[in-house]
Amino acid sequence: MTQPIVPTDYLGIGRQLARLLGSSLEGPSGEALKELARAYDPSANEARISAEVFLFHKYLIVQTCVGMFPSPEVERVIGGLFAALNERATGLEFSQERQNAMERMWQMRAKQFDQPFTQDREHFLDEGSDGVFWKRSLTQFCQNVLEIDHPPDIWAGGKGPSHKASTCVTEAVDQLVAAMTEMSKLHFGSAA
Repeated sequence: MTQPIVPTDYLGIGRQLARLLGSSLEGPSGEALKELARAYDPSANEARISAEVFLFHKYLIVQTCVGMFPSPEVERVIGGLFAALNERATGLEFSQERQNAMERMWQMRAKQFDQPFTQDREHFLDEGSDGVFWKRSLTQFCQNVLEIDHPPDIWAGGKGPSHKASTCVTEAVDQLVAAMTEMSKLHFGSAA
């Protein structure tokens, strides 16, 4: 039996994940989320929308890592992703205060998405589901763009921006799963 290759270059894996994050942001799911955010809050500025789209996709990448890499390696793989993202941000010369604020925002968003995403993931994996996914996560995404005490039902009224975002995010997750399956095989000898 061949022993799996144990990577010592988690930063290299992180760079691959950062590229996957970039393709998701530039792809249909990034555009669909921007469209959804604009429909939800027409007054939202593009910087806010872009930041929330980034945080949503970063969360998707991290959660996909949890499911696709061997459990003992997940923490180091995610650490490699964060190191790669920090490496990219170095050229932007953010102040320490700005870096700390970005980290606090990430931690807050990750906590906000944990419960909705867990419920959505169960629905996604349910073969008898209705085919519309990520309802709770996308609702949380909209609330992150603009917090409203009594938010409108973004799913009412048929096929709007929320349904398009659901389809595009599902496709992005499928692509992430496929890519990370191959990465896991390459670096660890098998998927999770």
